[in-house]
Amino acid sequence: ELKKAGPGLQLRKVLVASEGLPHLPHHADDRGYPHFYPETYFLRRGDVNQKGDVATQDFLPVLMREGEDGGRWRETAFAREANDARGPLALRLNDPQASHQPSFRRARLAHWLTDVDRGAGHLVARVIVNRLWQHHFGRGLVATPNDFGASGERPTHPELLEWLAQDLVAQGWQLKRLHKLMMTSAVYLQSAEFDEARAKVDRENTFYWRHTPRRLEAEAIRDAMLSVSGQLDPTMYGPGTLDQGMRRRSVYFFIKRSQLIPTMMLFDWPEHLVSIGQRSTTTIAPQALLFMNGPQDRSYAAAFAGRLKELADDTFIPAAHTLAFGRQPLAKESELAAQFLAKQAAVYAAAGKGDAAQLARVDFCQALMSMNEFIYVE
Repeated sequence: ELKKAGPGLQLRKVLVASEGLPHLPHHADDRGYPHFYPETYFLRRGDVNQKGDVATQDFLPVLMREGEDGGRWRETAFAREANDARGPLALRLNDPQASHQPSFRRARLAHWLTDVDRGAGHLVARVIVNRLWQHHFGRGLVATPNDFGASGERPTHPELLEWLAQDLVAQGWQLKRLHKLMMTSAVYLQSAEFDEARAKVDRENTFYWRHTPRRLEAEAIRDAMLSVSGQLDPTMYGPGTLDQGMRRRSVYFFIKRSQLIPTMMLFDWPEHLVSIGQRSTTTIAPQALLFMNGPQDRSYAAAFAGRLKELADDTFIPAAHTLAFGRQPLAKESELAAQFLAKQAAVYAAAGKGDAAQLARVDFCQALMSMNEFIYVE
């Protein structure tokens, strides 16, 4: 039944490239350089015309148990591929005419990275745990996520970092489970209420005596406005775009250096050509002006108000608060909102502006989306 109701099977041509196979022609062949280099060389002074010795794959000795030479991970990768009846190696082993064999360099790297006993797995686990903690709390247990070395910051909670890393490995490297573990913890569920007595001891909240309010990223701010306005297109996959008016999630914006998205840049969109361990968060006047005067933001507010057009004022106000903030308004907030709607409607009516009551609601919805509570995680 589901197959009959669906859009039907749509076939698409895709290019699947695997190491060691003959070259397949494609549109990039005439760009003047090969797309696969069988060997990589050390270059004298970085000059491609001054090739030195061939660079072979190896692993950092400092992250390996003494006596390891890398052969262990080559053998593991080979065995796993050979035992997979559907894998590329098994298919080639069963094909007497197959003359191309992979080098397993990527498989070796993957096995080395996740080997907690003899490879780099112990460090990889700590690094990813720290980045997840940073995502949820604004700062990692190690404040320098790109530097776990001697020049980086020391962990504020080394025992916690170690426990989380061991738990991640023990549970099969399941990141979704780790997200849930952090977000249901007592430290994440703390109040954001400020306490000067505690602040005197730990002004930067290094030891998490409160939940530090932090602003959403640029993509999440735009997606939140689309979602609240009922305009968000949840379609996954497919091509990206440079159209600022698109209604899909902001992750589908193209990155083009000569045509960056202004809204994204205004809220600290990072430089996409370099590694960014942690985004900066700046507060500048144009951000407030965007919420007040931006044509797109106004259109979001109009759609937001349109979702609740059929509601009376006494139900419109709590419904709008619930959509924007996920909570009911306080009694004082409801009173101020009612006064705001009445005054704005009177202004529009005096000016002869169309549906004065609905325009007042649009103003109110725009004000809700301009509040700190809408763009800050508290």
